[in-house]
Amino acid sequence: VTPRTLKIKSCVSFWGKNITCYWDLLPEMDSPTTYTLQVTEEAGRCRGDFGIIKHCVADQGERSCGIPVENLFAFYKIKLIAQNRQLRADSSEKCVHGMSIVKLNPPVLNVIAHQSRCLQLEWNLPGDELMSATEAQYEIQYHDLVEMSSMQVNFTAVENVPVFANICGLFPFTNYSVQVRAKYLPSFAFQSDGGPFWSDWSLEKFARTLPAVPSRGPAFWRKLGSPGADKKRVVVLMWKPLKPKEANGEILGYSLHSQRKGEPVVPRYITHNLQCSLLLPAREEFIFFLTAKNTVGVSPPSKLVIPALRNPEAPPSTLPLLASPAGDHALLLQWPLPSTPKMDFILEWNKLPMKEGGDSHWQYQPENVNQAVITETIKPGNLYALKIFGLLDGSLGAFGSSRAYSKQIAPLRAPTVYPTQVWKSWVELQWEKLPLEEQGGEIRNYTIYYKEEGKDDYRTVVLDSSVHRYVINGLAPGAIVRVYMVTANEGGSTRGSMLSIRTKNYDYGEVEILLSVICVGFIILLVGILLCLSRRQSLCKYLWPQIPDPGKSNLAIWMPQNTCLDFTSHCNEKWSQAYFGVSITDLIKVFPPQPEEEVFLGKQWLVEVESPKALQKVIKNGIASWEPEDQQLQKPLAAWNEVEYSRVLVVKNNRGPGETWSSPSCMWSMPSCWDLASTCPESPFGQQFWVQNLTYETLLDVTSHNRATDESTGEFPLLVSLVAVEGELHSAEQSHT
Repeated sequence: VTPRTLKIKSCVSFWGKNITCYWDLLPEMDSPTTYTLQVTEEAGRCRGDFGIIKHCVADQGERSCGIPVENLFAFYKIKLIAQNRQLRADSSEKCVHGMSIVKLNPPVLNVIAHQSRCLQLEWNLPGDELMSATEAQYEIQYHDLVEMSSMQVNFTAVENVPVFANICGLFPFTNYSVQVRAKYLPSFAFQSDGGPFWSDWSLEKFARTLPAVPSRGPAFWRKLGSPGADKKRVVVLMWKPLKPKEANGEILGYSLHSQRKGEPVVPRYITHNLQCSLLLPAREEFIFFLTAKNTVGVSPPSKLVIPALRNPEAPPSTLPLLASPAGDHALLLQWPLPSTPKMDFILEWNKLPMKEGGDSHWQYQPENVNQAVITETIKPGNLYALKIFGLLDGSLGAFGSSRAYSKQIAPLRAPTVYPTQVWKSWVELQWEKLPLEEQGGEIRNYTIYYKEEGKDDYRTVVLDSSVHRYVINGLAPGAIVRVYMVTANEGGSTRGSMLSIRTKNYDYGEVEILLSVICVGFIILLVGILLCLSRRQSLCKYLWPQIPDPGKSNLAIWMPQNTCLDFTSHCNEKWSQAYFGVSITDLIKVFPPQPEEEVFLGKQWLVEVESPKALQKVIKNGIASWEPEDQQLQKPLAAWNEVEYSRVLVVKNNRGPGETWSSPSCMWSMPSCWDLASTCPESPFGQQFWVQNLTYETLLDVTSHNRATDESTGEFPLLVSLVAVEGELHSAEQSHT
């Protein structure tokens, strides 16, 4: 280590104390290093040692050391030595005068407030350090306690004058803090290495300047209401308290005056409040003047014009407004200065969304100012609507607006995502638009993350902030899809909650179509069954026509056609050629199951026919027209137009051949022979005969003595034979009789 490495940085002398020097430590070594300061009083300008060498050993790690001296008006030789086991190093010698490096003690200060814009200072130096106050230079420092702005003023004392100074250009009625310090002014003969030092500042003294008249009127603004049915509207007049530099004293109150167009100014209120509400005619123009009063005087008036509603102000010129962040809780507003001179400005702002009944915040800016910083109620993450009004002599002359965030933060939450439609291969998602107070900034985009269950990676979709609906395609039927959304702005991003959606196995309409087909088929089947049940008799008659059961007829034995009905042992050739040869006179009696009444069995009537004419009448006109010839019996019979002959008519002969034939009178109470005689004509027939079953439902037109025509009897061969036989036998009966 060379001597040049060890160097004394500076030395300072204190009146009545010592000389203290400062240095830098050498690099660390294996053994501790000891620093020793040597001070020797010199004769002249360090021409020879005058006194003994004084030593000072610094504590371990210290960088300074002081040696007491008795005379500061002498030169001193100063040297520093550093020593340890390995080496010794000496610094170069330094020659200084004791007063050239002196640091005086701080002055003693006194402050007096005797004016509204000035303070008077008085001070002195302690002890006998200086012979005269002119041997030192002074510096005065003061600052406003409200704005904490500091000012420094240099001062030089005048010979044979007490040390005092006046500080002017201050604000009225303002508290100030004042301090003073001093520095020795050495003569040219004392010049040496280094120079004198400023003393420490004196103790802080406080004072407040005297009040003055307010320098300007209060900032004045209004809020206009809507006119009511009485053509009046509420006008709220608002003003700001004067700043301390404007109030210049304690404000005792505010005076409000008004003036209608063409009328003198009249006082309205004297109040301590900062606003008042008035109910004014909406169609009249009013001018208001506002002044503030303190203990000294009254401020200049502030003017504001409330225009008439029927004669609104001319559209104001556009005033561009630029807003930018000025910190987390501040906004910087800038606008161009208009060409019109003396235009004041009102800045107005509201937090969005605006709440009903919420107060607007506003701020006044004087003329010739084109920017302002607003801080009242400004918070990060809130959007503010900003407005600027240019006022010319209290009237609106220009207008501008803007919006801004002081700082954007991440959204307070992500929007709620929900499915609007779910199909088997795609899902439609929709989400709300976040409320403005929850956005935290301008939303830049939405990112949708989705993944099907069983797959590893999420798929992402980035959407613009204006999109609030999206369709996810290409999904598997019946799959579970997990979806969440991330919302981002300039301040950050926020993730939403997870949503699980199961896709359908069938699309809309497929199940419905299948069910519709089944339902329609079931309805058709049901209608068919009901229709069949309602028409079952017709269908049964059509599909299975009713055939009379021969086993239930009165015929014990049925005779085949073309068989001779042989009633005697001698069968006449004439009778064997026809179906059967019977005489109507000898032929028919139909006996009902019960005597004295007719029995209706389905479409079968059992009646007693007493003569051939009666039979012909029944066949021709129907059974309703038949009545007995001999006894004129009246029997109620239902009217009918069709006769179904499905019974066998039987006549039984009670006598043998050659005997007189008679009807079976034992079965009737009344006479049964047609001629009502005790003996009946002899029958040419044998013991019994049968008549062929007739199952036709068409009324047969038959006469008593003429054959039926082919048209009326073609379907009734038996009746044709009966008619023919009856005609022949009738003539035979006459000859027999």
